[in-house]
Amino acid sequence: MRKVVTSALLAALALTPCAASAVTYEEAAASGVSPDTPGDMLDCSFYWDAWARSLNPDYYKEGVGIWDSGWLATLNPAIQLPAATETAQYWSARAKAEYEKKGKRAEYNERMKNAPDYDVEALDERKFMQLLGECARPAK
Repeated sequence: MRKVVTSALLAALALTPCAASAVTYEEAAASGVSPDTPGDMLDCSFYWDAWARSLNPDYYKEGVGIWDSGWLATLNPAIQLPAATETAQYWSARAKAEYEKKGKRAEYNERMKNAPDYDVEALDERKFMQLLGECARPAK
């Protein structure tokens, strides 16, 4: 299985507008790309958390969300609420367990303390959908 690229590279790719390699969530989820290290899992939890928070219909505390509700309704249920929040929690728990198994709890805590706060609104939506697909929660 291919590895999810480190967060710095993913963030750089996500910030590239109109990325030619961007695919849909479904295509990326079916690609076989999946996080396979604790760091990759934690990166995935950060992406999913940022995405889930961006779905809040009162994001601006003025009763206005970031995304057009019509567009959101067309998205795969796996990337809508509450599934997005559950996927963020899933990857965070998996990462924590892997860090602990390797005796690196302090590293996990440090990464959590310094978690990036992605501005999802500023990212290229198709590229971010690709990131989420590559970080899709495995089928049960």
